[in-house]
Amino acid sequence: MTSETPTLHPSPRLHVFEQEGGWHWGITIPRPAGSGFKVIAYSETAFMHETDAQRDGDRALGDLREGALAVFAS
Repeated sequence: MTSETPTLHPSPRLHVFEQEGGWHWGITIPRPAGSGFKVIAYSETAFMHETDAQRDGDRALGDLREGALAVFAS
């Protein structure tokens, strides 16, 4: 998982996707101007199964909501 500044954003959302032969997750928030979403955290590890990526992403999202996960602030 990659992260930077500890900041909690409203409405974080988990996305699980397949890329380059592995499963990944990303957490996004709506952009302030209403033009799409901003990635605030993501998995650096590729998972073999979608369910594994989902489980790890759910854990990261829970950590984010509890304030235990630092996220991208810029």
